[in-house]
Amino acid sequence: MGRDVLQRIRRTIVAILILTLTFSMLLPVHAQVQKVPTAGIAINGKVVDGINPIIINGKYHLPFLQLSKILGYNNIKYEQKTGTYQVTDGSTIIRMTMGGTRAKKSNEYINIEPPRWNNNTAYVSMNAAGALFNVYIYYKKDNGSVQIQRPAGQYVVQSGDTLWTISRAHHTTVADLKAANNLTTNIISVGQKLKIPARDKTHELEPIREKEPVPNDHHTKLENQRQGVIAEAKKYLGAGYKFGASLADAPKLFDCSSFTMLVFQQNGIQLPRVSRDQASKGFNVNELKAGDLMFFTNSEIYSDGRIGHVGVYMGDGSMIHASSSKGVSITKNVLTNPYWGKNYLFSKRVIQ
Repeated sequence: MGRDVLQRIRRTIVAILILTLTFSMLLPVHAQVQKVPTAGIAINGKVVDGINPIIINGKYHLPFLQLSKILGYNNIKYEQKTGTYQVTDGSTIIRMTMGGTRAKKSNEYINIEPPRWNNNTAYVSMNAAGALFNVYIYYKKDNGSVQIQRPAGQYVVQSGDTLWTISRAHHTTVADLKAANNLTTNIISVGQKLKIPARDKTHELEPIREKEPVPNDHHTKLENQRQGVIAEAKKYLGAGYKFGASLADAPKLFDCSSFTMLVFQQNGIQLPRVSRDQASKGFNVNELKAGDLMFFTNSEIYSDGRIGHVGVYMGDGSMIHASSSKGVSITKNVLTNPYWGKNYLFSKRVIQ
């Protein structure tokens, strides 16, 4: 057997030992795990599914993958080498590493209680789940149910949090956060419940855009691309909606950003996967043209004012998009629409 082969075998064995040791440390040696009967899980008072909580050292934990799917984060990936899960609902990408105390939501970092393995299943505490998914979760003992408030009206302070990190994650200010909670100092404690400021105090601004837009000076080609995007989008009118849909679900099912990603891709323009990342492309515009991307928050799901939806402006006041209620459809006079008008954030031009 050659030296190179032996070295590869040794490296593989070492990697396996490190991985085994890492995973064995994710659940403390003396952790007390208690099973809980299957619980109904309710969102805003309506039972939507059942779930199997466990108690680890006195704290309720929920199976991460099952909870992700219940909340519409259907696009799920797992990186075995690092023990990292990535889930998306089409708006936000969440990355969480087993045993880690920091997770990533798009380009923002948040503190969480470390996720744990139990019987080859990943679990997160209810407080960690709340921080990850922008919900408030608690166990209702009188009927043995898991209750989810969505969007969250309050936030449970995690280890490592400060008023500044919490305000940044919820797209508000420290002053507004303190005012909402009648705080006179910046001192907060782990487990403390904080009210999230009112909707008009939480508003995501345009993410930092690319320094150099892709150059394209040919007017005719630009106009052809704009009309090509609209023509491509119209091909899918009537298609259904699925949270976290992938391009493999097309052309029957889309979420808002997989729809825009596909129709632009078919016209030679590459967009990132989720709406918040798409908002970092191109440049901000006030006078809209056909093919511009329009970004909205979703006040029914997110209390932090983040980008929650994207559609394509059609050039006549209308927007074509994949919405959760109607699938791929056209909304006329979108900026004066009672729902979309009040949730509008900004628009970007990527055909340039």
